[in-house]
Amino acid sequence: MARATSFAPAAAAWLATDASWEPWLRRMAACPFDALRAQYAGAVRSGVLPASLLAAGRFERGVAQWESLLLGPWARAR
Repeated sequence: MARATSFAPAAAAWLATDASWEPWLRRMAACPFDALRAQYAGAVRSGVLPASLLAAGRFERGVAQWESLLLGPWARAR
């Protein structure tokens, strides 16, 4: 029993209401969407896809919709 109580202060730090882990988790949840954007930009730079502002806008809107749908309130506002 003494061992269980010795971990109580450490557990309290994890359960703190400041949620210092939340910004990190939000950034990690957004990483796949940033990777999609980087892949699209790389494809345009390499010439695989044509450089088009209309196509880039459509792509960005689509990625932003998926990000909003999958991450909900954690999605970045664009």
